[in-house]
Amino acid sequence: MTENPKFTNSLIDSTSPYLLQHAHNPVDWYQWSKEALDEAKKRDVPILLSIGYSACHWCHVMEKESFEDEKTAEIMNNHFVNIKVDREERPDLDEVYMAATQVMNKGQGGWPMTVFLAPNLKPFFAGTYFPPQDAYGRPGFPTLLTKLAEVWASNKGQLLSQADSIVQHLNSTDIQNTNVESNVNQKALEYWNSNFDKVWGGFGPAPKFPNTGAILHLFNDYHINGSEDSLNSAVKTLDSMYQGGIFDHIGGGFARYSVDEKWLVPHFEKMLYDNGPLMEAYLVGYQITKKPEYLDVISKIFEWLKDEMIDPDGGFYSSMDADSEGVEGKYYVWKQSEIKEVLTKEESDIFSQYFDITEEGNWEGNSIPHIVMKKSSLSNLLKITEEEIIESLERSRVKIKEHRASRIPPGTDDKIIVSWNALMISSLAKVSYALGKKEYFDAADKAVTFITERMSKKDGTLNRVYRKNVAHIDAFAEDYSYFGNSLIDMYEASFNPKYLELAKKYADILIDQFYTEGQFKQSLSKNIVINSGNSMDNATPSYNFMCSLLLVRLHHYYDSKKYREVVEASMNRAGKYINQYPYAHSTALLVNHYLSEGPLEIALASEETESDFTDILRSYFFPFKIIASSASGLDMPLMQDKKMLDGKPTAYICKNYTCKEPITNGNVLKVALSSLK
Repeated sequence: MTENPKFTNSLIDSTSPYLLQHAHNPVDWYQWSKEALDEAKKRDVPILLSIGYSACHWCHVMEKESFEDEKTAEIMNNHFVNIKVDREERPDLDEVYMAATQVMNKGQGGWPMTVFLAPNLKPFFAGTYFPPQDAYGRPGFPTLLTKLAEVWASNKGQLLSQADSIVQHLNSTDIQNTNVESNVNQKALEYWNSNFDKVWGGFGPAPKFPNTGAILHLFNDYHINGSEDSLNSAVKTLDSMYQGGIFDHIGGGFARYSVDEKWLVPHFEKMLYDNGPLMEAYLVGYQITKKPEYLDVISKIFEWLKDEMIDPDGGFYSSMDADSEGVEGKYYVWKQSEIKEVLTKEESDIFSQYFDITEEGNWEGNSIPHIVMKKSSLSNLLKITEEEIIESLERSRVKIKEHRASRIPPGTDDKIIVSWNALMISSLAKVSYALGKKEYFDAADKAVTFITERMSKKDGTLNRVYRKNVAHIDAFAEDYSYFGNSLIDMYEASFNPKYLELAKKYADILIDQFYTEGQFKQSLSKNIVINSGNSMDNATPSYNFMCSLLLVRLHHYYDSKKYREVVEASMNRAGKYINQYPYAHSTALLVNHYLSEGPLEIALASEETESDFTDILRSYFFPFKIIASSASGLDMPLMQDKKMLDGKPTAYICKNYTCKEPITNGNVLKVALSSLK
């Protein structure tokens, strides 16, 4: 950006890094606002809605090719009201117009998303990336703009009718309350196991995305039912991902996805919403398999979080870009000659062989670090001990990381989003609970405090986004539900009652403001012309069923009939789709288990939140549980009549509020927990 840019548009007033990237385009961009919507009605022209996000590679490409081109901008300005939206700030708009885009493009969607709307906000044409020139029988962006402007001028009624038809189709979903079938979980597991890539791990062909929901369900199936197929599918996938180039072996953290089936070549952006759930997946993997490599992955995700993603006051940033210096992945790839300059010869030999660093490279003439052999194999090959291999690799990693820091880094989208922070808070809480990692809990607690102090409004509701001392945009159902669930995880890791009380507060806001007729609205906005409410998980969990998960967990803590009724209604409303596509409903399947089977209930009668009993509990993995301590001082059904016996900490193990004999002996507690699923 030059010091005196030739153009400046109204995006300059935004706090979004993505919108600010377009603030000096020659396009007269608006933010989504009353002013922009009124302008379209006043001029009686279509809205060109462009939706993307800061770390999106093809968003950058389309900006350079089209939005920075003055001739293209002239067409846009003359014939359209142009609105730029950061999908991370407005998931409600992204969801409804992505649904329209997919309907108009035979199921295809993505970002940048380009949607043309009538002034009444109904879409009549949509696509994703458009090239700058006509090619291969497809119109370039200027040609498309000109054609749509001509049709609007000559036959506006046709486009309005088309828009009405699209919206009517999207809003005409036949809702039939349907009971969830008893075998939906088994159907989902069969799908994941049958679509499992036995060679490279993961599910289905490239491009491959980390499917954390599937991995966790597969581990749960092994834990509860002993399925070796499910265990193998989950472990192979975790192994392949962390050994691949999708994992940053130098600085930690996972990229968004892999473009190939081997997990070698990532799409290099790193998202907070991926890395939080992946930390949990590797934690559960460790709890079940005890593989030390999984602990290393957890620690490196945390290292990345601390190095790159934490605001000085404790909130977590959103993402890191794929590009640096205008080149995708440049920050992350290596030449062997560069490695040799940084490391000693012995270190370089070990590092390069272990991570497949060669001069010819494994991707576009460069090398993406990925693990190609076991440390024990390299030890045998080089005739040095495995301990020396481990020490050398870590010493070299630190040196390489320090050297990489001298490069121009990818951009960081430093806005703080409640829901994405919540996904990381949940995993940090679970790691701190299972592994006794206080540093992880402290980071999570600081993020909770950031949200409650910096992003809360006077009436107790939340803002979704914070950046540079500005909190704005009313929080969505996604934010309240994700954050509420993370607060339950914080309570279970600490027994501090403030977390559970806050979770209940946000659950009540969800019911009061967002819930109607078996479904949660994502947004309170009046300008949503397409009904939302997708029950399926996508890159992030379904907000509808994160709402239900929050309520069903709290139901089991507080025995709230109202909470359970809402959850049952939400399950029945989406039952048809859960039954048809159970593999796309990981979050709904969790809710269904809490409803149909109920969680393991563990009550601790103790004067202290920390005791030998809490240490024992931490060493056991239970995917469906609620756990409470009398030390919290909360009045809840689970703790009724649960007293210490003989002045000793006492554990009560229950199911559906029916409890076994109380336990005061640690060894007896271990035996009892070992027999549970």
